[in-house]
Amino acid sequence: MFNKNVKQLAFAVLASCVAFNAWAIGGGGGSSADKMIVGDSIFALSGDIHSYLEDDLDETIDTYARSGCQVNGTSLLCSSRYTIPNQYDNADKDGIDTVIMNGGGNDFLLGDGADCTTQACIEEVLAGIEQTLAGMYNEMQNDGISEIIFLGYYNVEDPQDAAINDLSMAYKAANYPQMGVDFIDTRPAFAGNESRYISSDEIHPTAAGSRVLADLILQELD
Repeated sequence: MFNKNVKQLAFAVLASCVAFNAWAIGGGGGSSADKMIVGDSIFALSGDIHSYLEDDLDETIDTYARSGCQVNGTSLLCSSRYTIPNQYDNADKDGIDTVIMNGGGNDFLLGDGADCTTQACIEEVLAGIEQTLAGMYNEMQNDGISEIIFLGYYNVEDPQDAAINDLSMAYKAANYPQMGVDFIDTRPAFAGNESRYISSDEIHPTAAGSRVLADLILQELD
């Protein structure tokens, strides 16, 4: 998720798949959907989670997730129009009562967090992510969204990356319930199964991993 050593690989993988981002896979709004997805390439790269959810629920889910997008900041892969907050802002929310989302990984892979060399820097970037996400949650609730599901990141093999992710996930586990956000901790489901659930790029889920993530979301849906 946050491994700077795979930055070039992530650029190559994501750039080759820009045409297959979630906007193209699932389209924007204009449907009768009551659920929508915003987020990054965990959803958008293969589109498998979206497909599994639609098939299992036998319904349409609008998705605006795009590869390479951050909570704060932009990159060559994702302009300011498609940051995760702007995915939500620009979405057709008519009839939507559930938002399924993630975010923050690319802030470390491609954004300000990629340059962090100190714990203070890491904590500052994480705090900035959470401040922006808190604003999103407040906006969603004001818009009448009744269920917000945040899909947490699983740990990758690099110990430093896992430590950053653990810090981020611990904050979410401790604070999201009182914020009215359903947090899904994906780490236990992936622990010991990394070779099957994480692809060779060491970042994105395999089809089997996406199946696990979709099942965790299904368990959380009201």
